[in-house]
Amino acid sequence: MSILSVWNILAVNEKMDDKLAYAITKTIFEKKPELVAVHKEASTSRLRTAQGDRPFRSIPGAFLYFAEMA
Repeated sequence: MSILSVWNILAVNEKMDDKLAYAITKTIFEKKPELVAVHKEASTSRLRTAQGDRPFRSIPGAFLYFAEMA
């Protein structure tokens, strides 16, 4: 069985400040209801899948938030 999925990603410059990346990542997950109110696709965002395997690198600040939530 094959599963098709579409990712929502936020692409940033690799030199983005870690504190800013942390703050953005935290806001995305902690303000999810507000994001869903603006666009229903935000309801598909899951912390578990955001931490999974991906074909691109994550900014260290985002990884810090994920580690704190694990």
